[in-house]
Amino acid sequence: MSDKAAEIIDRIRKTVEKADRIKLKKVLVDRSTDKVSFEFINDKAITEEGVEKIKAALADSVPEKFADFTVDITKIVADKELVEKKIDEFIKSKFVSIAHHAKDMTVETFFSDGKCEYVLKSNDDMVDYLVGNKVVEKISEYLSDNFCDDFYGRAEAVGTAEIDASVLSETESQAGYEKIKCRTMKVIDPIRLWGEELEPYAAYIADCELAYGKVSFCGVITSINQKETKTGKTFYLIELDDGTGKITGKIFMTKEKEKKFDKINVGSTVLTGGELSVFNGMPSYKINDLSFCELPTDFVPEEKPTRGAPEKYSLVFPSPLVDMTQRDMFSVEREIPECLKGVTFVVLDIETTGTSYIGGDKITEIGAVKIENGAISESFQTLLDPGVEISEKIISLTGIDNEMVKGQPKFEEVLPDLYKFCDGAIIVAHNAEFDCGFIKFYSKPEGYEFKNGIIDTLALSRETLPGLKNYKLNTVCEYFGIEFLHHRALSDAHATAKMFLELIFIKKCLPKLL
Repeated sequence: MSDKAAEIIDRIRKTVEKADRIKLKKVLVDRSTDKVSFEFINDKAITEEGVEKIKAALADSVPEKFADFTVDITKIVADKELVEKKIDEFIKSKFVSIAHHAKDMTVETFFSDGKCEYVLKSNDDMVDYLVGNKVVEKISEYLSDNFCDDFYGRAEAVGTAEIDASVLSETESQAGYEKIKCRTMKVIDPIRLWGEELEPYAAYIADCELAYGKVSFCGVITSINQKETKTGKTFYLIELDDGTGKITGKIFMTKEKEKKFDKINVGSTVLTGGELSVFNGMPSYKINDLSFCELPTDFVPEEKPTRGAPEKYSLVFPSPLVDMTQRDMFSVEREIPECLKGVTFVVLDIETTGTSYIGGDKITEIGAVKIENGAISESFQTLLDPGVEISEKIISLTGIDNEMVKGQPKFEEVLPDLYKFCDGAIIVAHNAEFDCGFIKFYSKPEGYEFKNGIIDTLALSRETLPGLKNYKLNTVCEYFGIEFLHHRALSDAHATAKMFLELIFIKKCLPKLL
């Protein structure tokens, strides 16, 4: 906090009733409308008169162009349950390598006159990790940002380790959580047309999902289209092709651009600079700067870096799964088809907030079942926090509600473990385009690429069982007498695994992999 901001907060605390512990959480500035919003947290309700005093205290420090500002005050009171929940959430999201072992740690909190002291109690190895990685200090900083109290914490050992100490010796990025950097190419002789002078480097368009924020792209202009905003202002869409991919950028007119825009045409080679964001699940590129250039001669794209499977599971651990399907006492054990021997399959199913990852729908649950040498052997399951509200329609369909996913890990946190579980296996799914589409879409920005062969049991069942009324999962399972809880990921994956084996026992060979 700047000295000026601290001075303002001090003045508010002294002059506004019940605001002696008020904190400024964030300041939101919308430069397109010149509006500012100040967001405060306080442990007591502030009267309208108090809000006006806060506005008066801020008025002298806000530039005249932002004079039309708003003040929002959220009342939040720290208590034992809420603080302990926040600590648990923080560890799971920021210290993934120990998140699975957080259940072995207890938290004690003590409140007194605006101060909270908390103690993290665990075994020796966990405490060494907490101290060595300054976890307590980071927790205190996080809590101070979210509550009005002052927080003081310490870690206390209460016994010897019952877990693998090597896990705790790893850093937070043990599973490779650093973002994969996008590849870049060096352009030749950039000559500024408008905007800022640009460095002669551009990100591969093929890596645009890794380059959000301020970025440069180059390429040959393949199309130019004039458009209008809802308010009637002209802008242009230009498509760039750099040899690795294509992207469409928006150019909003200024006086400088209007004078020079006719100098660019389809076929021009340009270097652009701007802001890349996401809109409706798709990249949205606003071009601010533009220079003419030449692409590198004899350009050969670098091989895209990807992550491999981590050595160890860190958050979601597989569990043994024995298929307890009841057989008739006179049934004969079937011989396993040769195509299943020596091959590993992972049968995947997911639950989501909707049907379109392009539209922003997210994954709420992953279930997977491993098949080795023709027998079901392991399961992998976790709920996920999608970061968005789950609709009543989806809740009624899956039974997964917002309370169930609260505090659960994010997809990117469990992705290394999922990738490890699938490593070296053929992936099987019913309507694989849906499940694999979601997983691949959200894995790509994290640097993980699923290149596994894929079998779609929807197509396989159509080919193997002609004449069924339809080929929905429950219909095909009903044909084989397979019972399951539909629309829960692990149950669906287990049912699909058993169905897949039945289909292969009939077919005696694997279908062509996708």
